[in-house]
Amino acid sequence: MGEIAVDDQGYEPYPITADGHAYDSHEYQPYGQVPSYPTKMPGTARAAQIISWLFGGIGIALSVLAGVLGKPELCGTLIGGFLPAFFLALFAFGYTANGNGLRVAAIVFASIGILWGLSAMTQAKPPGLLGFGASLAIVILLSKRSAGDWFKRPH
Repeated sequence: MGEIAVDDQGYEPYPITADGHAYDSHEYQPYGQVPSYPTKMPGTARAAQIISWLFGGIGIALSVLAGVLGKPELCGTLIGGFLPAFFLALFAFGYTANGNGLRVAAIVFASIGILWGLSAMTQAKPPGLLGFGASLAIVILLSKRSAGDWFKRPH
């Protein structure tokens, strides 16, 4: 291993690890500065993710159960009623890797879910109050600034 380059003031040009390699730019923050973006998913985004998975999972479970019991009309009603939930559950898998477009799409589908839930409540069909409540919670949680900062972080 050779000499480490030093400028005329005696400083190394880049931070160097003990084995002589430069730090990865993602690992090193000069002067103890914290990154200006979140490095861990905030609670609002995590809660929206979990609600999405539960909402979609309940829809899938009920649809499969209706199909197994031989009730095709109920199965179709459940699939149609939980359609926004299915998309929200799929979107929730991308919360750790995708950007703000996914957040906007989830808010749009949750808004559709609110309308679907209101309509279903008036007709006494699924998902009813569950669809309205879960979709409203997802819209509120993903609209928070902390969730927005999470989805707008550099990838």
